[in-house]
Amino acid sequence: MASNPLATDEWITEMVRLRMDRAEILKDVTRPVYWAVLHENVLRTPVGSGTVMAQQLGHIVNGARARQVLVQVLPFAAGPHPQMGKMMVLKEFDDAPPTIYTEGVLSGNLLDDPAVVKRVRRDYDLLRAATLSPEASLAMLESAAEDYTRCAGTT
Repeated sequence: MASNPLATDEWITEMVRLRMDRAEILKDVTRPVYWAVLHENVLRTPVGSGTVMAQQLGHIVNGARARQVLVQVLPFAAGPHPQMGKMMVLKEFDDAPPTIYTEGVLSGNLLDDPAVVKRVRRDYDLLRAATLSPEASLAMLESAAEDYTRCAGTT
């Protein structure tokens, strides 16, 4: 793992298992609406082998095709945007006010101040306005996965 180069294989395996366990909620009939915006950088920066990248992107494509997730890609051509360099999750609930979860280098924050949530929501709306449509995003994801598959076959 790039963020923890001294991690043991056991720790990495456990982190992957935990993430896979959390992802099971997306297969449940009562699953949350999961709408992700991925910067094109995520598709084009190899993490692991070409085979691993093709599998990861294929997994995202499969989730989108199964309508478990909605994924949109922010292309390089979109230029700067309000969420540059930031990770955030907007969480909306039927029985509670919305919150924002952000992550830094070694910590996460849950923000519930209505003014902050309103501002981040506006920034997120601006970000989504600059993304490709879900259909065009899916095509870009599939193309990137195919590129990695081709590269993996030539090495």
